[in-house]
Amino acid sequence: MKGTPMGWFIFLVIVIGAIAAYKYRVPLLAKILGQPQDRIQRAIDRKKGK
Repeated sequence: MKGTPMGWFIFLVIVIGAIAAYKYRVPLLAKILGQPQDRIQRAIDRKKGK
């Protein structure tokens, strides 16, 4: 079963978007939630420690 070139392009855009969102999760979450970046980072670090 072959994928269409447009289907592969959409898949690639989604994968790259997910990677970028993970890499820049702290600034994105801070902007969405209206919280300071250091507060978001501390919350993420607390979850990693458990």
